[in-house]
Amino acid sequence: MNGDQKFLDILEELKALHLKKAADYGSDDDPLQNIRGAAKCGIAPHHAAWVRALDKVHRINRWYSKGSLANESVEDSLMDLAAYAIIVLRLLREHERLVNECGDPH
Repeated sequence: MNGDQKFLDILEELKALHLKKAADYGSDDDPLQNIRGAAKCGIAPHHAAWVRALDKVHRINRWYSKGSLANESVEDSLMDLAAYAIIVLRLLREHERLVNECGDPH
């Protein structure tokens, strides 16, 4: 099996979204710079990304209860949620690797 083609198409859309957002929010050396900035406030970047994901969950729940959103489509919110889930996973793996190499910083 090659997987569901429509699913794979969405992954390509998600890749394009990540590249577009990284150009706006990241830096040349770190596409996730905006999320890593939470560390300056003592918040682990993977926690900061999860909070942003929860914001999207709240928006999507609002869409399910009201049937509409004022400023962003439900598809945009779902794409952002998927992207944040991957960002959380990526930053969590990085955090766990650093903890294994250097010990827990807290």
